[in-house]
Amino acid sequence: MQFCNSLMDKNLTVYPISTGDQLNVFAAEDMCCIRVMDMAGNEMVKAKDIRCKKNTIDIRHLPGATYIVEVTFLNSRTGRSVFVKM
Repeated sequence: MQFCNSLMDKNLTVYPISTGDQLNVFAAEDMCCIRVMDMAGNEMVKAKDIRCKKNTIDIRHLPGATYIVEVTFLNSRTGRSVFVKM
């Protein structure tokens, strides 16, 4: 699995763990919702009511592809990043 954080929100860090089953999401401010979407914009995973700066998302059921991670922060701002699941 690879990840790409260029041209995305600098206050948001997304990376998969080595087994490829989970995605770690870290932010500089509290998050309230995390959505993982395929490149067509279809929602694949959603975690809501988080209220923290770190979360782990189960991605073991996702097929190998490129995904967009969209985070909504408590102040209603949205940040995005991208990762590739091999």
